[in-house]
Amino acid sequence: MALINKNDIEKLLNVQSNTQNALFISLYIPTHRAGHETLNGQDQTLFKNKLKEARSLLARHDVPEAEITEYLRPAEELLNDGGFWRHQAEGLALFITKGFSAHYTLPITMPEVVYVLDQFYLTPVLPILSQNGRFFILSLYREKVAFYEATIDKIRPIDISSFVPETMTQALKFDIKGNDQDFTHSTTTVNGSNIVHGPGSTKGDEEHERVREFVLEIDNSMQQILHNAHEPLVLAGVDHYCSLYKQHSKYKNIVPQNININENADVVNMSALHEKALTVVKPLMQQAHADSLTRYQNVAGTGVTSEDVATVAAEAVHGRVDTLFITPSQPVWGKYDAKSATAEIHNEYKRGDDDLINLAAIKTLSQGGKVFVSSYNGLSEVSPDGQGTVKALFRY
Repeated sequence: MALINKNDIEKLLNVQSNTQNALFISLYIPTHRAGHETLNGQDQTLFKNKLKEARSLLARHDVPEAEITEYLRPAEELLNDGGFWRHQAEGLALFITKGFSAHYTLPITMPEVVYVLDQFYLTPVLPILSQNGRFFILSLYREKVAFYEATIDKIRPIDISSFVPETMTQALKFDIKGNDQDFTHSTTTVNGSNIVHGPGSTKGDEEHERVREFVLEIDNSMQQILHNAHEPLVLAGVDHYCSLYKQHSKYKNIVPQNININENADVVNMSALHEKALTVVKPLMQQAHADSLTRYQNVAGTGVTSEDVATVAAEAVHGRVDTLFITPSQPVWGKYDAKSATAEIHNEYKRGDDDLINLAAIKTLSQGGKVFVSSYNGLSEVSPDGQGTVKALFRY
């Protein structure tokens, strides 16, 4: 599954901590879903050029040629996989070190960069992991269950057919006729849920327990993706299915308001689905961002906030950052010193350096804090003069 989440970041950090005497390659490129760029192999060519750059960077670290080849073997396999390049999204991220590689197709455009460092470089994926980054859509229809990953700008389908029943008929093994819109008829409440009666309802519709089983099976399967996620989930479908899903789902971040879409048109029209989902999720993202920024501003200058990158990075390592606002920028190279419990900024990269903004954000996320990325999808906390790369609100 191509979704990158906090668990993946923790896995990368764990690999980083447990891999000795190795370098860490982080490669990002923008990609395309379709069009002449895909037909002409443009993404593949760009990837090939970035591998050449990675090879050069490894050589600068005095890595022997045979070892360079071994480092880049997983990337070369991707390069030569024609099917892989026909199924891209807006961006691609690849992480490699000795004995490990992982790649992710991403729903936002990535920069054309490659880093060879003593740790993975994760800053480009932070917009996806931030509070104002990504949301999900689950479309619940009797003859179509579909799942989507979305940002405010983009939407893409995620193939869940291997572990989620595609239809109610398939899941419950009985023949249901009619259509979902029949649920506009009168209802009866049973155990807190509505059962439809009336001229348009069918025997299958009124078998409430079997419909509930359908919803439970979907939710149990979706836990493979959503069990540790925090992003908002928008439900699309008739109220009956959506209310049952909310009632029984284990996922805690379902958006209260679901969207009702036309089964025959909008289920296959991602643009229409995306537009309707934005009407309910975007205000929630903006409000959460505005509320957090107000909290910061109300206590700014009282000792529980900071805009100093080195201070923020050190406090994030200590687990003190509750909410972090970051502005995309060039790396701020520096080093955290565990003995002094402080961080210092370097004018240029030195072997062993971290991007301190990257360090602050990853530590904040991994310890349950909130991260907002500024100037992302129109949700910005940048000051009028555009200054400042971090703002942190501390826990205590």
